[in-house]
Amino acid sequence: MVSVTRAVFGELPLGAGTVEKFQLQSDQLRVDIISWGCTITALEVKDRQGRASDVVLGFDELEGEIASVQGTAFDLRKPVKLGKHLQEFHVNGFDHNFCLKGSKEKRFCARVHHAGSGRVLEVYTTQPGVQFYTGNFLDGTLKGKSGAVYPKHSGFCLETQSWPDAINQPHFAPVLLKPGEEYDHTTWFKFSVA
Repeated sequence: MVSVTRAVFGELPLGAGTVEKFQLQSDQLRVDIISWGCTITALEVKDRQGRASDVVLGFDELEGEIASVQGTAFDLRKPVKLGKHLQEFHVNGFDHNFCLKGSKEKRFCARVHHAGSGRVLEVYTTQPGVQFYTGNFLDGTLKGKSGAVYPKHSGFCLETQSWPDAINQPHFAPVLLKPGEEYDHTTWFKFSVA
């Protein structure tokens, strides 16, 4: 026996539409396909012992969150002293993607100022996000130039990128590069002294 069912899988943000899930089932297999990108989210097939198991890495429902940072440890829109900020919010460091306002044009992303040296780094990008990592796993065992020791939080990274898991999140900015399309993103690092 073969059956096909259709159900609502989720809603895209800003009224962009409904994502539907189609399930095809027979005695041999079951497959779930969502209408967003015709993505297979589950495929159950039987093994040698006749036990059915899902062999697709996927997701059961729309996940991923674009959350407001206001009033949280993630609110870095105004300058903070990072060490003090981590302590104040009882945060063990950052390793998070920050969503930027969508645009394919060059736009401001981040500014870092080192008070001791006066160095300033400004980052501009065409990417939709930036991963901010604060050296959470540095432990002093790594030796740098001239024998410098790197303890926890002694460095940071600002990595412009698409949003993590965007391939599986229909309401995130698209990341799939199709044949004939061109990948065209630029990141600028501007250094100065204040």
